[in-house]
Amino acid sequence: MNFVDLNFIEKCISQLSNYTEKDRPFTRLVFSEEFIKGRAWLTQKFKEFNLITKVDDAGNLFGIYKSSTNASKKILIGSHIDTVAYGGKYDGIAGVISGLSIIKFLSDNNIELPFDIEVYDYLGEELNDWNISCIGSRGICGTLSEVMLNSKNSRGIILKDEIDRIGGNTKNIDKLSNQFKNVLACFELHIEQGTTLENKGIDIGVVESMPNISRHKILIEGQAGHSGTTLMENRKDALVVASKLIIYINKLAKEISQKDNRHFVATVGKIEVFPNYVTIIPSNVEFIVDLRVVNETSRDLFLNQLNKEIIKLKKLENLKIKFQDLMISPYIEMNKTINESLKKSANDLNFTFMMMDSGAGHDTAHLAKVSKASIIFIPCQNGLSHCPEEFTDSINIKKGSEVILKSILDLKDNYNEII
Repeated sequence: MNFVDLNFIEKCISQLSNYTEKDRPFTRLVFSEEFIKGRAWLTQKFKEFNLITKVDDAGNLFGIYKSSTNASKKILIGSHIDTVAYGGKYDGIAGVISGLSIIKFLSDNNIELPFDIEVYDYLGEELNDWNISCIGSRGICGTLSEVMLNSKNSRGIILKDEIDRIGGNTKNIDKLSNQFKNVLACFELHIEQGTTLENKGIDIGVVESMPNISRHKILIEGQAGHSGTTLMENRKDALVVASKLIIYINKLAKEISQKDNRHFVATVGKIEVFPNYVTIIPSNVEFIVDLRVVNETSRDLFLNQLNKEIIKLKKLENLKIKFQDLMISPYIEMNKTINESLKKSANDLNFTFMMMDSGAGHDTAHLAKVSKASIIFIPCQNGLSHCPEEFTDSINIKKGSEVILKSILDLKDNYNEII
């Protein structure tokens, strides 16, 4: 059965990609003018399918495909339309377009359901100027704290004021999570942002878990000096020591990941050097380790070994090194019942699939804490994401959407048994 309209998907991807900062495609930062225009486009799409359109108290935009029985139960489908700077056309967007394509099929075929379907653009999934990711999904799940809501960005703008500006009502945000007692399932489609599916020639990745994500700051205190007159044997170069640690972190992570049969990655992606001047030996270096792990034992091993290396270098180089935990987001499993349904759907549609862990955090990680939720991955070209070269063929979005749609139709057929 040919469920989903491929041309519709391609047209939607193309249209939404127009809402970008012109001088740095594809950039549609949360709360920006481009973001507001993108949401206006999505609102119009909701109206084309006669969906009831709302913005909830956390600033999430969603459209409701009403049940034939005016039932209280519902299914959530969605992802996000905001991007990182110089991002791509598919990260998050594919999941929102997937939801639209499912609604189009149901509407075109006059399919009546015993539950509502709500298609979501979760607000601000990408890390932003407030240093907070998944704003909307945190909000809907009751984990967007007062500290987060009152945080300020680099221009001094308070987060809750921006949420309210686009239609939210943060004074009532704590009541949003009450709705999950009526949610039967939450689905999300997302590009893999890796190469596993593409390399293996697999259509669908059914995600088992989201990793434990933690970030750790390392501060190295050396001694500044003249780059021309300070002899090599007399230097306390903080950058040289930082380089040794970064190389060690990469080597250790490779060793552990080769032995661990679950997801394990460590990255140093942000580094600051002081005074960062060509004729001065670096006196201080700060860098952040991004650690994403499924297996807690492997995480403990990595941090213990790193701590030993820090102690060794402090003695060897005779300078100060400080280690600071910044944040941790716990490991979360996807709902096994939902995953069984997704596996059955993929199998029924003759699509190849595999079980896999996610290496990235997604809105579904928050939804899974309060509801039955899961996410499926589709292949993306060369694993590229968060860059303009990000690409997946529309047929991949179609296949993933059909898997979710088939699971929804199975829920309809077995509704009396489920409730």
